[in-house]
Amino acid sequence: MKVLALETSSASAGVAVARDGQVIAARRFVAPRGRGAELFAILEEMRGFWRDADRLAVGVGPGSYNGLRVACAVAGSMQMALGMELVTAPSCCLLDVSAEHYRAMGDARGGRVWLAEVARRQLAGEIELLTPDEGLERARASDVPVFRTGEVPGFDEFPAACPDATALALLAPALSPVEPSRLEPIYLKPPHITLPRTARP
Repeated sequence: MKVLALETSSASAGVAVARDGQVIAARRFVAPRGRGAELFAILEEMRGFWRDADRLAVGVGPGSYNGLRVACAVAGSMQMALGMELVTAPSCCLLDVSAEHYRAMGDARGGRVWLAEVARRQLAGEIELLTPDEGLERARASDVPVFRTGEVPGFDEFPAACPDATALALLAPALSPVEPSRLEPIYLKPPHITLPRTARP
């Protein structure tokens, strides 16, 4: 099986290709604040590696809203055009760390942080949305290593780690396919919508 993996949930984004359980190509690139335009250029550069891929794997967050939307849009378009199976995994399960059991945290914006427990590349429970004080208390009391994804104000004592497209490429053969219509990022909060003001008569 050949797999193309896209991971764009953090500022350190990546693309990887694996065939029969071996990574044959991988590229990381900087995508500050989710700017994912470089993804298109890298996919073009790596076309010779991922051509005829059987599966397209996408890291679905939590993370950068813009980066995740770009990856999902690209994956949906490629699936429609090329017919590859789609699979997804939470990005927090793909950190570039050696620990098999850990907790990951990130900035959820709006005065919140998220915290997730991961065991053997799978979520061990729900992703929690906490206040910074709650998150700090939980992280300090953790009995397994804690890693922060990206900048999390007030959490510099914890080592940083990024989701890795190569981890996703190797995990993808064991994942269950998803319907293209159900491909979307992990949203921890409802979208913020500003309604237009009612015009005065």
